[in-house]
Amino acid sequence: MPNKSMRILIADEHPSQRLQLEKMLNGLGYYRIAPVECFEDLQRLVQGALQPFNLLIGNIDLATHAGVDLARFCRVSPQVKHALLYHSQHLKVPNLPVAQRQAVSISLPKVPDNETLVSFMTLIDLPVLVGQVPLPAGLSEPLGFASRRRYLINTLFTRPS
Repeated sequence: MPNKSMRILIADEHPSQRLQLEKMLNGLGYYRIAPVECFEDLQRLVQGALQPFNLLIGNIDLATHAGVDLARFCRVSPQVKHALLYHSQHLKVPNLPVAQRQAVSISLPKVPDNETLVSFMTLIDLPVLVGQVPLPAGLSEPLGFASRRRYLINTLFTRPS
């Protein structure tokens, strides 16, 4: 299940590629997406962000036109957690051990297709583990637990007839 709170930036000067990427992400369940068409807009968004972006999907050539190495820009920016970069040119996302997934940056030879995007999102969007809440002292006893549990279920979740 996708993490719907992920903040994603798409940086590409070609509107059709931005739209294609956004539609693929929407199809995967991601909707917090900001598309940008030039490096200056990308830089403004990243530098002015109050919260880091979880992912930047960007065309390397977009930054090259501005004289910037986009891979380096992503590595030194604390506001970009992961990067999926590509050149304006069939793609495969490499397998990475979980220990190396803190800040994943991959450079591709062309715009990612749906299969590549699914593979990459699987790498960076790991399930969030929620801590367990301890039971109240009266409910943690093994004896009589089933009858108390039945009482709680009946009082909280069923309607009287």
